[in-house]
Amino acid sequence: MKSGFAELARTLVLGLTLLTALAVVCGYFSETVPFFDTLAHFRAHGVAALLVLALALILFKRVAVAVPAAAIAAYAALSVVPFLVPRTSVADRPSAFEAGAPGTLSLLQMNLRFDADPEPALALIDRLDPDILTLQEVDVPWVKALSALEADYPHRALCGAEEAGVSGVAIFSRLPFAEAPALCRPYEGFVARRIMAGPRRPVTIVSEHLEWPWPFGQHRQFVRLRADLARLPAPIVVAGDFNATPWSATVERYADATKTRPVTGIGATWLDRRLFRPALAWVGLPIDNVLVSKGIDVARAERQPSTASDHRPILVRFGVPAQRSHSAVTARSPAPPMTPAELR
Repeated sequence: MKSGFAELARTLVLGLTLLTALAVVCGYFSETVPFFDTLAHFRAHGVAALLVLALALILFKRVAVAVPAAAIAAYAALSVVPFLVPRTSVADRPSAFEAGAPGTLSLLQMNLRFDADPEPALALIDRLDPDILTLQEVDVPWVKALSALEADYPHRALCGAEEAGVSGVAIFSRLPFAEAPALCRPYEGFVARRIMAGPRRPVTIVSEHLEWPWPFGQHRQFVRLRADLARLPAPIVVAGDFNATPWSATVERYADATKTRPVTGIGATWLDRRLFRPALAWVGLPIDNVLVSKGIDVARAERQPSTASDHRPILVRFGVPAQRSHSAVTARSPAPPMTPAELR
């Protein structure tokens, strides 16, 4: 009986190892298969599971399978660890980022959650006192609650907040907007404004809220946004709830379209509210992301205490480069058409 149980356990561990390794490997082909991109979001979980299963296989004397499983886990870990391990300081030059220094801004990214109590979020904003807010899930009740911030953030761009069946997005700023109007795509969860961080220091700020990945509409949403993303003038800071991890094909495509890169060192930001909240650091997903273009110098990017939302806010402190000439930055050319494989 004991021998039969051990054999069953070995078989189960072996099967789980093969399935987990296959899921992790498939995640690297997410550019062509949307389902594989969904698997890629859980790559970090796959890494942890593979390492545990590899140890179990060694105990069961299945070293020939344990070694490649551990190798796959180690390789996959290289792409997730930089984003999952929070770092307080991304650039160790505090003197260059003193409060009020020319071109230095602070931005607070928040998915407010449509049904959350606004008081914790408003208290956090008051305590952190950022220059810019990028907000998602801004519905009519939230617009009313956020009116308390009007004196502190007189420059506002709201998009979709009053559209039926749409989760609104917003940008609030202490600094004035450039004359160009807001680029608002309410059904794509997208709003962009040009902000003046100082003389000859414009920066494009984007608040983004993508849908869930396959089988939901995340990929199709990106396809509809792609031409607008390619025309955004640099330098750019994109912040939002991507519902996608920074190593996913979705974020990679978004970064390519905007000529940006995901900021590392933020850590997991989302966990279903029905689960044990302190477990966020261990099993949560880093789906709230900040992307910056070349020239944006990030000094700090860190999670903030939880509010009533199921997403952790992110505070980013960054420097904006001065333009080299007085002429406006020319927008990039539209992106080329997507291939049939990308349109799937």
